[in-house]
Amino acid sequence: MENSKQTIGKNIRHLRLLKKISQEELSDELGITRARLGGYEEGRNDPPSDLLIKVYDYFHVATDAILRADLSKAD
Repeated sequence: MENSKQTIGKNIRHLRLLKKISQEELSDELGITRARLGGYEEGRNDPPSDLLIKVYDYFHVATDAILRADLSKAD
Protein backbone atom coordinates (compact mmCIF):
# COMPACT_ATOMS: atom_id res chain seq x y z
CA MET A 1 0.00 0.00 0.00
CA GLU A 2 1.33 3.44 -0.94
CA ASN A 3 1.74 6.19 1.60
CA SER A 4 0.64 9.77 1.01
CA LYS A 5 4.13 10.89 -0.06
CA GLN A 6 4.20 8.22 -2.76
CA THR A 7 0.67 9.00 -3.96
CA ILE A 8 1.30 12.74 -4.14
CA GLY A 9 4.64 12.27 -5.87
CA LYS A 10 3.25 9.78 -8.38
CA ASN A 11 0.40 12.15 -9.19
CA ILE A 12 2.66 15.17 -9.66
CA ARG A 13 4.83 13.13 -12.02
CA HIS A 14 1.79 11.81 -13.89
CA LEU A 15 0.36 15.31 -14.38
CA ARG A 16 3.75 16.64 -15.49
CA LEU A 17 4.13 13.89 -18.08
CA LEU A 18 0.58 14.42 -19.35
CA LYS A 19 1.45 18.05 -19.94
CA LYS A 20 4.70 16.93 -21.61
CA ILE A 21 6.97 19.15 -19.57
CA SER A 22 10.31 18.38 -17.96
CA GLN A 23 11.12 18.44 -14.27
CA GLU A 24 13.19 21.54 -15.01
CA GLU A 25 10.21 23.35 -16.55
CA LEU A 26 7.84 22.46 -13.73
CA SER A 27 10.35 23.25 -11.00
CA ASP A 28 10.88 26.70 -12.59
CA GLU A 29 7.11 27.27 -12.61
CA LEU A 30 6.87 26.26 -8.95
CA GLY A 31 9.95 28.20 -7.86
CA ILE A 32 11.88 25.17 -6.56
CA THR A 33 14.94 23.23 -7.69
CA ARG A 34 14.68 20.28 -10.03
CA ALA A 35 16.25 18.06 -7.35
CA ARG A 36 13.57 19.07 -4.85
CA LEU A 37 10.83 18.28 -7.36
CA GLY A 38 12.48 14.92 -8.05
CA GLY A 39 12.38 14.15 -4.34
CA TYR A 40 8.65 14.82 -4.26
CA GLU A 41 7.99 12.77 -7.40
CA GLU A 42 9.96 9.82 -5.99
CA GLY A 43 8.04 9.97 -2.71
CA ARG A 44 11.08 10.75 -0.57
CA ASN A 45 9.60 13.99 0.78
CA ASP A 46 6.17 15.53 1.33
CA PRO A 47 5.68 18.83 -0.47
CA PRO A 48 4.62 21.67 1.86
CA SER A 49 1.04 22.89 1.64
CA ASP A 50 1.98 26.17 -0.07
CA LEU A 51 3.71 24.22 -2.84
CA LEU A 52 0.74 21.87 -3.23
CA ILE A 53 -1.49 24.89 -3.79
CA LYS A 54 0.83 26.00 -6.63
CA VAL A 55 0.62 22.47 -8.10
CA TYR A 56 -3.20 22.48 -7.92
CA ASP A 57 -3.34 25.88 -9.59
CA TYR A 58 -0.79 25.00 -12.27
CA PHE A 59 -2.51 21.77 -13.30
CA HIS A 60 -6.09 22.93 -12.56
CA VAL A 61 -6.90 19.93 -10.40
CA ALA A 62 -8.94 19.53 -7.23
CA THR A 63 -7.07 19.37 -3.96
CA ASP A 64 -8.24 15.91 -2.99
CA ALA A 65 -7.45 14.49 -6.44
CA ILE A 66 -3.70 14.72 -5.88
CA LEU A 67 -3.87 13.68 -2.24
CA ARG A 68 -6.08 10.60 -2.40
CA ALA A 69 -6.35 9.01 -5.82
CA ASP A 70 -3.82 7.45 -8.15
CA LEU A 71 -4.43 9.68 -11.15
CA SER A 72 -2.46 7.41 -13.46
CA LYS A 73 -5.24 4.82 -13.10
CA ALA A 74 -7.97 7.34 -13.98
CA ASP A 75 -7.02 7.57 -17.67
